[in-house]
Amino acid sequence: MADQHAIEPQQQPHEPTERERATRDRVRDEAAGMSHHEAAAAREAAEEALAAGTGAGADEEALAAAAEWQRITELLADHSGPYAPESDPFVQGQLTARENLHAVRAPRAASGLDRTT
Repeated sequence: MADQHAIEPQQQPHEPTERERATRDRVRDEAAGMSHHEAAAAREAAEEALAAGTGAGADEEALAAAAEWQRITELLADHSGPYAPESDPFVQGQLTARENLHAVRAPRAASGLDRTT
């Protein structure tokens, strides 16, 4: 089982890398339709993969996967049905934030004011 202290930083607010985003999206796709018990088994497998660690890039992905499985498992502990990203408040909050950021950046980029895009 993975060290809980290794997973905790992934659960703190930070700007995820593209690899972290892709890993979390993959986990959410895999989790869709899973019950709490199925997600808990997937979480355990992800934590074992993290503990095995095979390099910096793999560690980043394994850490993101373990953190996301942990978050989903905790969400399902209080939920009576299967996991669905469209009813996950965390995922919906992320999507709204990304849409809002895009809405702000698009006009700025078109006017040449935003040099970061």
